[in-house]
Amino acid sequence: MKYSKIEIRNALRRIIEYFKMQEEVSSQEEMADLWNKIAVGINKKKQKSQRRYFIITTASAAALIGFMWLGAEKFLVNNSSDFSVVATKMTNESVVGDDIQLIVSQEEVISIKKGSTVTYSQSGTVSVGEEEISHTATEDLYDQIIVPKGKFTRLILADGSSLHINAGTKVVYPKHFAKNKREIFVDGEIFIDVKRDESAPFFVKTAQFEVEVLGTAFNVSAYKGDDYAEVVLLRGAVNLKDNKKNTLKLSPNQLASISDGVISGKKTVNAADYVAWTEGLFVMNTESLERVFLKLERYYGKTIRYDAAVKDMMVCGILDLNYSLEEVLSRIAITAPIKYENTVNGFLITKKSE
Repeated sequence: MKYSKIEIRNALRRIIEYFKMQEEVSSQEEMADLWNKIAVGINKKKQKSQRRYFIITTASAAALIGFMWLGAEKFLVNNSSDFSVVATKMTNESVVGDDIQLIVSQEEVISIKKGSTVTYSQSGTVSVGEEEISHTATEDLYDQIIVPKGKFTRLILADGSSLHINAGTKVVYPKHFAKNKREIFVDGEIFIDVKRDESAPFFVKTAQFEVEVLGTAFNVSAYKGDDYAEVVLLRGAVNLKDNKKNTLKLSPNQLASISDGVISGKKTVNAADYVAWTEGLFVMNTESLERVFLKLERYYGKTIRYDAAVKDMMVCGILDLNYSLEEVLSRIAITAPIKYENTVNGFLITKKSE
């Protein structure tokens, strides 16, 4: 099998990235030492003759390039490189602006309107709504959608899988899926309906866990910085694996909880309640106000501050997110002993005096 120079170069670049970011100390030290030798050879170019520079660089890199070439071949055939390493690095990069952003390369960012649908075709074209967008062809292997607080969007991948992407979420995905494996990386919350393909299992990866499916629909909530994460299955079946290699299989209407990267429990729920946000509804099933306010902050993109006496209050009910945040808070105040104030710095929630 023959590969183009671009494919080989991209594979080599990702393998370098992979080995530089591995957590295993011994491997990391060995690779870092070898990498540093190459860097030293380059940085001391002015201090040594051109012949000496060439010998140092070549000698230092020879073993690495030989190893990487074999690795590149294996990657191109099996797509075995750790996608999560690259995706995590991408989602860690800071982004400026309050618009939904479709990042198709380091140089090209496309602004998307709230509620729009981004669609990838099998031929590689990208559309926003009914309009096909033009973008420069690049050697970048991944695209990323960044949805800030107060916004939401939809994404339809080239394989037909459909995602609802909630506020405050980042999704990284390949421009083209491998033939035997499909994978995306999520920091935030999505509801995904995966197109079934038994020859190419679908993986949804996060910083705390990964979900493997063939064809199913489920909700993932895994925001960086939150002390909890959840997977709720609407239909089909999923296999969940956490950072400690613990595994769990979910059936429809089951919820898995993950805490600090470890599966912490499973329970039966009404899965439809957990995907109601895609229809503009927020179903509160005996939920603390602390969590409720966090979700409302993200959805509306506004700050909510509250007293310690308020955060552990438990509430039930359904909120219509099509109303303003102030109206939503007024409805919460009907059932919970709280009062709210709209200030310059956002909403302030306090306990209602008896």
